[in-house]
Amino acid sequence: MNQQEKVFNIRSKNILEYLRLIRNAEIIHIHTGIWWLRCCHIIVGFFFRKKVIVTIHSLSNLNNSFSVLITKLFLYLVEKTITVSDEVAKKVNADTRYVVHAFLPPILEEEPDLPQEVISLIENNKQKKIICSNAFKLVLHNNEDLYGLDLMIDVARLIKEENKDYKIIFVIASKNEKLNLIGAYSEIIKNENLENYITLITYSISFVKLMTESDLVVRATNTDGDALTVREALYLNRKIIASDICKRPEATILFKNRDSKDLYRKIKNILESKEVKRNNINNLNGNDSAFYENYFNLILSP
Repeated sequence: MNQQEKVFNIRSKNILEYLRLIRNAEIIHIHTGIWWLRCCHIIVGFFFRKKVIVTIHSLSNLNNSFSVLITKLFLYLVEKTITVSDEVAKKVNADTRYVVHAFLPPILEEEPDLPQEVISLIENNKQKKIICSNAFKLVLHNNEDLYGLDLMIDVARLIKEENKDYKIIFVIASKNEKLNLIGAYSEIIKNENLENYITLITYSISFVKLMTESDLVVRATNTDGDALTVREALYLNRKIIASDICKRPEATILFKNRDSKDLYRKIKNILESKEVKRNNINNLNGNDSAFYENYFNLILSP
């Protein structure tokens, strides 16, 4: 059986296959960010008397008192709850001994190559400073763009206004969104002649590989947990600017949440300094096995 055959897609709605998978497992490790789906997995694992571990990566789906209360109750049925920050642990009454950030070092050799469209885009803008940002898919949180693409378009306007040699590449991994935000934003970019300053990539690529080709990474979310993008950027020796919506790792440069002018000021300060060195990438050489060992030990320990 190859690796692909070992992966079960819950969207297939094959309940019998799902139950067989749970019955044959020794450990059920739940990562979903959807609170009610998390509870369903917990109930099934508890029914089969399995060791159930839950990792909660963010609070974005726990946005009302009901979802928080139900989550707290269901967590009494699991053996261990891992959270990525003290803030998340406090919200769900989890044991702070199991606060572990979700970062595992990327292995560049195993990352897929960038598609030719992106390679050409970078090559055509080689005289400019490359700024990259990303979203899994475009969604709203508190009636605002969760991933801050609207802020990045504001930044593109300011780049155009000041005639800076900056280029934003914004990656949207999934087009599966109901509000047609991609279409709306694309129309704004076209109508305001911002194509030279910001480009949308509307399919999944290796964002790790894109970061290695960029001068600056931006995480403009209006809610967050312990974002992998931030830790990956720091690991790759990339300058990273992120919103101050939550506690960020040391060395992250913060901007005021939802303030595009402050974001642009921080971007200019970094890109016009002498600290940005695109080719200065951390040497990924396998000495990072401790990251994996510590995480697996936490899962396997009683």
